Amino acid sequence: MHLYNRTVLQIRPATADDAAVLAQFRVRLFKEMGRLEGGIVEFTQVSESYFDWALSTGHEVAWIVEDFGDAVAVLAMTLEPMPPKPERPRLVEAYMHNVYVLPHHRLRGLAKRLVLTALEYAKKEGIGRIRLYTSDDARWMYENIGFTTHGRYLEYKP
Repeated sequence: MHLYNRTVLQIRPATADDAAVLAQFRVRLFKEMGRLEGGIVEFTQVSESYFDWALSTGHEVAWIVEDFGDAVAVLAMTLEPMPPKPERPRLVEAYMHNVYVLPHHRLRGLAKRLVLTALEYAKKEGIGRIRLYTSDDARWMYENIGFTTHGRYLEYKP
């Protein structure tokens, strides 16, 4: 925890109890991208159900940045078990998504801190590859961290 411009920012792992928060941020993300105009209530409900299930079963990991206890940024990763290889009997890849920072908290490095937290987790857990799709506005951040272009998405190999 540290003091930053009169805020106290803390990154913490999300739990199934945070499903509603993650769903709300997912709705904000898709609305901002112009991909969600109607059906907001239904999309929120199915997103919350998904995060509740996925976090409860270990199919998903996520982190939340809080400012005095209020969520201001989130990141989630879907964990994808892959067929084992002789040199890697436990092979997991991840799909990073739901990276969203509230507008009035942007340009403070929060997205980067979340991504670095997720990459640290991936390295510790032996995750072989992380993929993500991103906006053109954020592509530079991921490339500066070490993600490379691979077809339609970016990828990172810890």
